Amino acid sequence: MSESLTTRTTRAARWRLAGAVVGAVSQLVVGILLARLLTPADFGVTALAYVVLGLARPLGDLGMGSAIVQREGLTDRHIRTAFTISTLIGLVLSATTVVVAPVAAAVMRDANVTPVLRALSAGFAIQGAAVVADALLRRHLDFRRQVLIETGSYLFGYGGVAVTLALLGQGVWSLVWGGLVQLLFASIGQLAVVRHAVRPLLAPRELVELLGFGLGAALSGCVNYVALNGDYFLVGRLLGTANLGLYTCAYGLMNLPQTYAAGVMSAVMFPAFAQVQREPERVRSGFLLVTRLTAMVAGPAMTTMAIVAPHFVRGLYGPQWIGVVAPLQILSIAGYFRALYHLGGITAQSLGRIYGELWRQVTYAALVIGGVLVGSRYGLTGVAMGVSLAILYMFAATGHLALQATITPWRAYWSAQVDGIVTAAFTGALAVLARLWLESRQVSAAAITLGVLTAAAVPWSVGMLWILGEPDFEPLRTCLPRSGQRLVETARRRLTTGTSS
Repeated sequence: MSESLTTRTTRAARWRLAGAVVGAVSQLVVGILLARLLTPADFGVTALAYVVLGLARPLGDLGMGSAIVQREGLTDRHIRTAFTISTLIGLVLSATTVVVAPVAAAVMRDANVTPVLRALSAGFAIQGAAVVADALLRRHLDFRRQVLIETGSYLFGYGGVAVTLALLGQGVWSLVWGGLVQLLFASIGQLAVVRHAVRPLLAPRELVELLGFGLGAALSGCVNYVALNGDYFLVGRLLGTANLGLYTCAYGLMNLPQTYAAGVMSAVMFPAFAQVQREPERVRSGFLLVTRLTAMVAGPAMTTMAIVAPHFVRGLYGPQWIGVVAPLQILSIAGYFRALYHLGGITAQSLGRIYGELWRQVTYAALVIGGVLVGSRYGLTGVAMGVSLAILYMFAATGHLALQATITPWRAYWSAQVDGIVTAAFTGALAVLARLWLESRQVSAAAITLGVLTAAAVPWSVGMLWILGEPDFEPLRTCLPRSGQRLVETARRRLTTGTSS
């Protein structure tokens, strides 16, 4: 990548990472507060409604946002056409959802879904107007403003409203209104800072050009949503909303590395790689670098989660959530592969391989649904095992696509993961020893959780300092505060001296 693009990309990654850290802490705190104030059934009803909404959301702009980011030559006519289409579709989807809400509730066998779904349908209209603004922020790698908007809308929109209403005893409606206010704050913020042309336009040539990539992205997103949420739908239908609440909690905890590590990287990868899409060797170098960094986060994190899960759930969420433990431990094994397969898909998309990813998403969705149908006979544990097998397939499938697109051998891909796997082994060993010792002392579940996490942080920190000190990570290292840069340099020097002696 050119120096200017490298600088912009690393700056974007720094802001995206900062936002992810704040987001992770905020969502954990808000999630725990709401879990204490609400019941698993409240979360289950909302989850069922979001299953329906999410199925339509990828089609909500026909991929206009992704096309705006990926397209090489973008004009004002493209922007106006994309804005017009996404706004109109948002309004149509809102109205359609209100009408079909009772049918969706009947399919899910829960009448409580109808009013919740109708209220949340307003989100389509709210988001539709801001699709292009969001895409332009990403295209220009302006993640500073993006992060500030996302963080503010979550804390003051979702967090403030949902927790307040939950304290007032509003139950499931605290989650509904929290979500809508968050969307409203985010959309207003994006439109206010971007200020793109909003005069309506439906230009046939520009529309066809945008749909060439956008339609594939929309279909891929729709199928991917079926894969990622088909398990929610089936668990709610086959095992009930209470079990769905437990399962969504387990899956959400497993998905943290993808959300706050791979998600951070992929958010920056797509617009950055798209700008050098005609230079596969540069994309290959970036892909392997991001894979290495993600493996260093996901491997140790998922290993530690599998070990600390019983005490983590009991200590932080409470005894009513103990059913989360078994599926969480199983899903944690697949969590590492979940974090990495997303990177492969994003890399392929940035190079225009959207339809190659699409058929892989179709296979993945079929495997998820089949895994849940078979696994549900054995409860949430069986569901977690079925979904984990589907994740393993997707890791191999998207990995193959990305390696093919960037002309990269599998050996190089596995080599990029060695540091993460070795660090995960050391982290797991220390976490097990810490857990056994603390259990023998008969301390509280919260104390065991804190002790295990602290012990696991030691080998992980050493591993991260080691790789951040390497020349390949210099652009990322320069984004750290001066104190952080000195810490990396000092740790690298001492570790190198210790190894050589």
